[in-house]
Amino acid sequence: MTGSLDAAPPGYLHVSVARRRAVVRAREAADIRDALTWQTLHEWAARVPGAREYVGREFAYGVALPSSGTRVVVRHARHGGALQGLTQDLWIGAGRAPYELMAATRLDAAGVPTPRFVAYAVYRAALGLSRVDVAVEEIPDARDLAAVVAERGGFDDTLLEPVAVLLSTLARAGARHEDLNLKNVLVTTHDTTAAWAIDVDRVVFGAPRVRALEANIARLARSARKWRRGHALPFGEDRLGALARRARELGARR
Repeated sequence: MTGSLDAAPPGYLHVSVARRRAVVRAREAADIRDALTWQTLHEWAARVPGAREYVGREFAYGVALPSSGTRVVVRHARHGGALQGLTQDLWIGAGRAPYELMAATRLDAAGVPTPRFVAYAVYRAALGLSRVDVAVEEIPDARDLAAVVAERGGFDDTLLEPVAVLLSTLARAGARHEDLNLKNVLVTTHDTTAAWAIDVDRVVFGAPRVRALEANIARLARSARKWRRGHALPFGEDRLGALARRARELGARR
């Protein structure tokens, strides 16, 4: 799932500033061009006064783009898994960012709650490799599912329904999220509770609905058990069973 900078889908533009190149949604193009004038997108976001910090493999930053007003989360792309210590943040071409743009657009069109993709920027590194930053729309007041379950002291029914909806909607899109875990599900609780899938560069399309649903249920359950063992997260097997049953009920609907 690596790619070049060549493909810009409808509604997106190419932007180049010195040795920095980006694919940007059209209405944010001026903002991204200005941010890239003197520094990388991630460096720029880190210096914005009042930037909201998100902790992952490294800090991501939630900021408002000054001209368009769009609030975005900017992260620096790093490898995960067994090779992350070797490959770190170096990629061939634009890495997985073009695929993430395609996946986010496809999921959004299918009605899957996921942040809309704003931009990715690519910077040359040694040996013909690159470093990459990604910007997606910020989901206001969202927190990851692990944090919300910990705060509430359990996976209650107000969380069960939106997470089941997310799982069933992914399945209807034929989408299997290879990195679905409690940190990659965001929850918003203003007005009504909703669940959102993030880090969709690991989504694979084309699975039959039932197979996609069962794979996503299994991955989320594996993550919940890991958090229960490692962090004493109150997410028991009874609640996992209830989530699976509800997701299957919703997934069976046409």
